[in-house]
Amino acid sequence: MITERKLQVLAQKMLGLTEVRGATLDIFLLPHEEIKALKARFIKKKTEPNVLAFPEPEEFPHPERGHGTSDKRHGMRKQYLGEVYLNADILEKNPERAVPLLLHGILHLLGYDHMKKSDAPKMETMEGKILKKLELL
Repeated sequence: MITERKLQVLAQKMLGLTEVRGATLDIFLLPHEEIKALKARFIKKKTEPNVLAFPEPEEFPHPERGHGTSDKRHGMRKQYLGEVYLNADILEKNPERAVPLLLHGILHLLGYDHMKKSDAPKMETMEGKILKKLELL
């Protein structure tokens, strides 16, 4: 069974493979109807909602955390990237889709996109590189 905690551990491995250090993100598993409603509210593209990513807005204050989350082990602040929402119903039926969908969401948080045809190959290349490295772990 795929849990948000397992996905969080996997996300940290993925971030390490992108050479992003000291970053955090939130991951949520939502039932199909909830992720569909979330997508309808924020994204006008008419595709099946399997993964949504919402990057942290620049200069978002987070007064509850200061300017980042503390890492008490190292006494440093972590960069918060944003939130990834995964369709729990899809992952329940097809757990093998968890890795590529999570990676896709993380890359969106890191600024990769596929809205323009010229941007899609960059994102797909990065996805391929990281998926290949994950197979070696």
